This record gives sequence, structure tokens and C-alpha cells, in this order.
Amino acid sequence: MRRLRMGLILVAPACLGIGCGGGPTAPAGPIVASVNGATAPAGPIGSTVVIQGSNLGATQGTGQVLFANGSGGTVAAVIASASDWTNTLLVTSVPSGAATGNLVVNTVGGTSTPLIFTVSQKVAFSPSTISWTATTALPVSLSGHAVAAATYPGTTTKSFVYVAGGADSTNAPRSAVLVAGVTATGTLGAWTPTTALPAPVAFAAAVAATPANAPVSGAGYLYVLGGDSTASGKPVATVYRGTLDATGAVTGWTPTTALPAAVHSLGAVIFNGNVYVAGGSASGNAPVATVYRAPIQASGSIGSWQPLTSLPFRLSYFAFALNGTFLYAFGGDSGTVTPNDSSLTATAVDNTAYAEIDVRTGDLTAAGWSSSGGQIGKLRAKHTAVVAGGDVLITAGLYNGSSSGSAEERYAPLNADGSVSSFSGATGSNTIFSAGGGNVFNHAAVGYVDGTGAFHVLVLGGDDVDTPTKKHNTVFFY
Repeated sequence: MRRLRMGLILVAPACLGIGCGGGPTAPAGPIVASVNGATAPAGPIGSTVVIQGSNLGATQGTGQVLFANGSGGTVAAVIASASDWTNTLLVTSVPSGAATGNLVVNTVGGTSTPLIFTVSQKVAFSPSTISWTATTALPVSLSGHAVAAATYPGTTTKSFVYVAGGADSTNAPRSAVLVAGVTATGTLGAWTPTTALPAPVAFAAAVAATPANAPVSGAGYLYVLGGDSTASGKPVATVYRGTLDATGAVTGWTPTTALPAAVHSLGAVIFNGNVYVAGGSASGNAPVATVYRAPIQASGSIGSWQPLTSLPFRLSYFAFALNGTFLYAFGGDSGTVTPNDSSLTATAVDNTAYAEIDVRTGDLTAAGWSSSGGQIGKLRAKHTAVVAGGDVLITAGLYNGSSSGSAEERYAPLNADGSVSSFSGATGSNTIFSAGGGNVFNHAAVGYVDGTGAFHVLVLGGDDVDTPTKKHNTVFFY
């Protein structure tokens, strides 16, 4: 630019440096929007970490993911492949030596705002030997009840177990909701009634969203999905969201986005801020193979349900579980069966099926579902499965020989590629049957951590194979 001053022509100096008149601009700093789809993410050493954001760098090598090391320094996470680093999404795992503290992404543009990542202890779960101990019994005998456990974030581990709905001695669905706190030794405190569901329901699914597994704040939310509104199996599509408070109570229920179709006896889990549902019984108690996912919003509402690759076959009364990035369906029934039927049918299966979640999209990978028949060892339905520490424990249900409790517990290791190793019978001197809990089916089970962070399995209530329509209120843990 030329300026005329005192008869002289002055030439302005060239603009040198970043950001001047069309020259190169400084790269924008990285922004981390979420980690594992959670407000307060957590995970043990080696667990998958999914970081979503912007300005993360277009290619691998343009930056680092840094975890705290517990002594004022950092430890870099390993990026396994080039496809695991994009400008908006990074996939890595919690590195050895990481400790609870700040997680940041560091690039040439700067360092992201720190986000606290809690490095939790790895679950110790040895299901080969089981010794059940009775804990606080339910105030009423139930079957077909939905159960979920929630661990609240904080310096002290605080966990609660919730029981929603279920069928009473007349097989009529209930609306009552109960909550019990978990002690430092794994026992349960007193069961306390909390805000009831808006409508009675049995054979629903329940999951709990907390800041550790979803983008929510506060204590989190309890969801009750689908279920049976009559004793004969009339399914509903309703999804209720219960707001939790710091005491563990449900302060109120709000309907959120309904399921795409009415079903009962379905499976549900939460992964990376999404709810996944599968299978169940539709109108006329006919099983379905559908699988869906929906995102959990910061408000606790459920977003739109997206269809995913269906199960290998129609399935109800099965056990649905999550291990790492894999979904699992264990056993179940592929025929038309009423919820309270106590007979093992010829359409029951002993298959295991698994599919991997694509952490980049939330959908299932192109490989879809893999299924193997004859793996559990017995046709089995109306049972439960709890997965932790790389193993699955299947408990009770309807199976040949169940009247003697001969195969009450079955367990198997889950492999890194998602496949399931051979099942074995768990041994132990104290079974649920021998402890007075009966040969149960349509019971409920959940895994949870106690006040020290130790993992436990809880089995609650259920109908009795030996005396159908006799329901139990017993609760056992180990």
C-alpha cells in the first residue's frame, strides 16, 4: 500500500508471520467434546477409549493423547492404526502407568481443555467356583422384574441396585420401584420404595446411565424399556426415564422416545453413551430378531432409535450382555411362549451369538453377528447372564435337569475377538438351590461393585421350576 506524506512516497513493510494478510494461519487448538460418550469417563488399564471432538489433527502422528501418571507427569496412549486418528475422532486405550487425572489431546495447535478420566480397578471375577450368600430379601416375591445397578461418581464408591416392576404371585404386573444401597462388603442395605413407574409393567429391561457411561450430569437416570402390561404377555413400547438423586432415590419418571415396536423380555445395555436393545417378544408373544440403538442426550432423554443388523434368528427370554466392544446373546427361545410358562420348549436354544460395535459410528461392524449352537451345553431360556473381567456367568433358568439344580451355573471365558470359549459347570458348596432360593427362572441378576470397588454378582427373586407360580423374594450375592 502506498501513502502520500510530505511529498514522499512511503511503502509499508511486508506483513511477515502467521496470520498476516492471507498468509498461513495458526492451526486451531484441539477440542475434546466427549470421551466414551460420558461426562465423567472411567475405565481400567487396557480398556477402549473413544475421543470425539474437533481440530484433533487429520492424521496419526499429528498429536498425542496424554493421561496423567499420578506423579505430576503424563503417559502417552498408543494409537494402534492410522484409521484410529481422525480430525474428529480418536480411538485408543488406557495405557499402562495411567492414573486418575487429566486427559488431554496435544497437537501443534495446542492442548485441549483437560477432562478428568478415572482409572478404575480391573474387575476381578472368577466364576468357576461359586458360593452364594443371602443378603437383604425383597419385601415381596417377584418374577419378571427389571434390575439395574448404578455406581455414582465421586471419591468414595457409592452403588445402588434398582428393581422395577415385575409380576406378583398372581402374575399381574406391578409399578413399584425399589432401591437398596450396597455396603463395603457387597451386602445390600434395606430395600426402600421410591417413585413408582407411571404404569405397571413386567418383563421389561432396565439400564442405568451415569456420568461414567453417558453424557449426563448429576447422579444420572434409570431407564425401563418395553415390557408386558398384562399377565398373558401384552407388550408395550414405552420407555420411561427416572431421574436419580444423590441418595439413590428416583425423584420422578418421564416418558422418553418409545421403542420402534412393542416388545417384552428384551435385552438392553449401555455402551459409549448409547442404549442398545435386542430381541424380545412382540404381539402374541412371537419373538423378534430386531436390534436398535439410540443416543442418550445430556438431558437424559433418548434420541431416535436406529436399526442395526438383526440377531441371527428371532429370540426372546435370552440373556443380553456387553464385554468390551462386543454384544452377546446367550440362549433363549425362538418360539412363541408366554412369559410365565414354566415348561422348557423344543424351540429353546443353547446358542451364543456375538457382534462387535464399531466405535466410530456406534453401529455394528460389517461382520454382523456370529453364532455357535450347542455351546452352552443345554437348551436354556428365562435365565440370566452377568459379564465381567472377560468371563460370563449364566445362572439358572429353564433347562433339562433344572428341577435338581444340576446345572444351575455355567461359565465361559470371552475371547479378545469376541468368540466364546467352551462353557463349564461352576462348582461350589453353596448353590442358590441348596441355600433355599429354589430352582429359579424369570429371576433377575446384575453385577455391581461394593464400597471398596470389589465386583459382585447379585441374583434376585424368580419363579420356581419345581413349584410353578411360587415366586421367591430371596436375594443372593457372591
